[in-house]
Amino acid sequence: MTTRRPPDQRTVAEVMTTDLLTVTAEETVPMAWELMCRARVHHLPVVDGGGRCLGVVDAATLTATWEPSSPLGARRAVTTLLPRRGPMCVRPEATLAQAAAAMLAVERDYVTVIGEHGELVGLVTARDLVAALAGVPGPDRTRGSCTPSMYRIEPVLPERRRHTAPHSAVPPD
Repeated sequence: MTTRRPPDQRTVAEVMTTDLLTVTAEETVPMAWELMCRARVHHLPVVDGGGRCLGVVDAATLTATWEPSSPLGARRAVTTLLPRRGPMCVRPEATLAQAAAAMLAVERDYVTVIGEHGELVGLVTARDLVAALAGVPGPDRTRGSCTPSMYRIEPVLPERRRHTAPHSAVPPD
């Protein structure tokens, strides 16, 4: 039986989410919204080609800035929603208190976790901190890697078919 250390002695690495859904800077706002809805997440890190975090789009910002007025406005890049200054970052060895202080400093409910080369390795949210404080076990850390997942969804339209008679299990003569 393992005992958990008190929250003031725990590190960010112990509570951070490592299996992240991320998008690239070129992704559109509607696609970010669709991904967040389908994955049931409230935070979507935006990364560059090298895996460095440019910022995080959160559900509150996305819904507050939604502009369905024109097709071009709706198709704007997700980077238009990012704060002007880069994301607040902590290292995996930071304490939970340091992560909480970083969140308070930028008035956000999340902080990104970066590796030694500046690459995104995780995300800590206010929910993660509350769970750690309550002693609620986090997700299973043994199942995956620390590399954020990169997904790209593109619409696929069905092939145009000629109008034919309904399909039959019997082949034509």
